[in-house]
Amino acid sequence: MDSQILHFDWHWQLSSSPEQLWPLLSDTNRFNRQIKLPPVQPSDISYDSRLGHTQLSYNSLQSSDAWVEEPYEWERPYRFGVKRLYKNGAYQELKIQVDLHPNEQGTMIHYQVWVTTRNLLAYYLTPLKFNFLFRRRLRKTLRSYDQLIQKEHLPYEQQSKMRLVRGGRQRIEEARLKLNAETERPTIVSRLIDFISHAQDIDVAHISPYELSDHWKMDRQEVLSVFLHATKCGLLNFNWDLYCSSCRSLQQRCKTLSEIHEPVFCEECQEEFNVNFNRNIHLTFRPNPLIRKISEDRYCITGPQTKAHISVKQYLKPGEKRYLKTRLDKGKYRLHILGQKGSADVQVSDSGDENIMISLKKAGLNGEKAEITPQPNLVLQNETNKNKIFILEKVEWSSQALTAADVTSLQLFRDLFDKEVLRKGEKIAVDSQTLMFTDLFDSTGMYNKEGDKTAVVRVIEHFEILQDAIAEENGAIVKTIGDSVMAVFSSPYNAYRAFMKAHEQISNHEEFSQRLKLKAGIHHGSCMAVNLNNNIDYFGSTVNIASRLVDFADEDEIVLSESVSDALDIVEGTNADLNQTDLNVNLRGFENEKFAIKRVTLKDSSLRLVV
Repeated sequence: MDSQILHFDWHWQLSSSPEQLWPLLSDTNRFNRQIKLPPVQPSDISYDSRLGHTQLSYNSLQSSDAWVEEPYEWERPYRFGVKRLYKNGAYQELKIQVDLHPNEQGTMIHYQVWVTTRNLLAYYLTPLKFNFLFRRRLRKTLRSYDQLIQKEHLPYEQQSKMRLVRGGRQRIEEARLKLNAETERPTIVSRLIDFISHAQDIDVAHISPYELSDHWKMDRQEVLSVFLHATKCGLLNFNWDLYCSSCRSLQQRCKTLSEIHEPVFCEECQEEFNVNFNRNIHLTFRPNPLIRKISEDRYCITGPQTKAHISVKQYLKPGEKRYLKTRLDKGKYRLHILGQKGSADVQVSDSGDENIMISLKKAGLNGEKAEITPQPNLVLQNETNKNKIFILEKVEWSSQALTAADVTSLQLFRDLFDKEVLRKGEKIAVDSQTLMFTDLFDSTGMYNKEGDKTAVVRVIEHFEILQDAIAEENGAIVKTIGDSVMAVFSSPYNAYRAFMKAHEQISNHEEFSQRLKLKAGIHHGSCMAVNLNNNIDYFGSTVNIASRLVDFADEDEIVLSESVSDALDIVEGTNADLNQTDLNVNLRGFENEKFAIKRVTLKDSSLRLVV
């Protein structure tokens, strides 16, 4: 049997660093397509499926090979690998390991393959296939990645145009004219059209506008604005992607918010989970099928890039010990064992321990804490009598994801897609949202003095000023209540800025009476998103508290809750007439609690805000 094991050992020197190469090399779905492997599909080989293992076969009429794939292992950004256990075909086993060794010239790629053949014919033919065909494709793909990185290009920027559907080019040009007129951002429009015309199906199946804008070095909100207008005019479509709260794998794709129904079942965890507007509901885009049809073929299902939040994943047998090398971003991490409850908290900082050993015993992990450096010497040991999958993952979700909380708090989205609401009766949690309530000081006196007709005109004009200021700060008006406005924002900073802009315009408006004085209250916290009157509305204590705060504001005042004032650093401008008062108050409906608030009085000049 030993004579049927073949080992292929190749090296290539590249000029890019491991950190630069990792996103491309670890994207095994893209990589396998580049080296012309056939697409794969889940396959029910047997009912005896072990945790973390995947049953697969080639999605090709030319091959009937089926295999069980052990869990991918990786140490970001230096190593990844996988082993396949074939149930039929020419091979019994195939193991791949890729190492990225940094050096003065960049990175030495060490690519190894171990193949256990099933018969002598395969044993003699496999070297011809791997050394002359597979190796050449690998070298070409690696060098192309190196060139992309050096030129700071995305993969699509070195490709010819993709095939569009009949009439697709004409529709693109019609959309270009309309988008240029509506958005006045021709550069972004041109880049978007270039992207959907050249990028591979893998790239355009789930487009993240934030990820593209970061690469293009353009403002995220401007790029998102073009994406939303492009969807409205038929260039793009969007989907709501629902990710598991635990393993963060994509579980559902909904065309509208109204299709979301809790709880959602995760096939990987075999558990139900609830979604959250801030974390696991992401809005992604793809070309409209009248422009371009997208293949759903997948070339790898469980590779490292499918779980970009995981920095280390290791599959250890009983008694096995691993010495690992990784590079971690600073921040909070969680170490846990796949399929087991319990975890350990890991903080990565410059002052952390350089050497750390983690031994897993039968009791498992129970909230242990550790602080390590960004480049630790990490040792994992499995002291149990079962195979275990160790996972070290970031606690924070990706900052490049466009979440439901982000997009539904935009006035532009609500204006363009006013039918995008939750199903009636559905309540979705929102971990973090900023609510602002505004009101007019002594509006009753204004009505009495100027009459209903004049006063109503003033109130409507003040609504228009507020809407513009709120939209400019990436917020949205949820509803108006008499002379009051309820607005939603992703951050306290934007809410505060919106009030300042509106206050300045109203104060300097020549046609407004001196009686038209704006006041507001801002609070930040968790709430529930619901469908009320065919609109996305918010309920909960955070909303109730924000609505009560405005009652403590006098004319030209804004009241900030403690959570908001802690998030902002408000300092007096050079010539500002500014008065700040810290109070502890009881709010209506919360009589048994004391709330720390900051009341800020504005006069003739604005505040300078430092965040």
